[in-house]
Amino acid sequence: MLQRGFTLVETLAALLILSFVLMTSLLVFTQREKRLRDADEMIVAWQALANEAEYVRLMPYNSFAPDGQKPFNEGSELLASLDRAETSVEAFDWKPGVRRVVLTVTWNGGARHASLTVVRSAVPGGRFW
Repeated sequence: MLQRGFTLVETLAALLILSFVLMTSLLVFTQREKRLRDADEMIVAWQALANEAEYVRLMPYNSFAPDGQKPFNEGSELLASLDRAETSVEAFDWKPGVRRVVLTVTWNGGARHASLTVVRSAVPGGRFW
């Protein structure tokens, strides 16, 4: 007598393979969502850094004395979408008449950060424009 159908072992093996495929697909989807969120956050942070760099570029040289960290002057409303975003502007004397201004954005409680350095020099005779 010939019986048709699957054995218990074949059925369990098929379910194991199916669950492996489903779990892998779910993991890929969740990782994709996390990476998209991280990319969106990084775009916002770099846009805020670019805005502040433009502000730093147009400020007088003496307004960036190496006296500790200060928050951003511009673009803080742009960072409202980031979780616990903090900003800092710190100036360092690099060479005589040259300062490095380091702009930093940290968010997610310090877990993520982006930093940009602007080199400023003292120009005799005032501003170029």
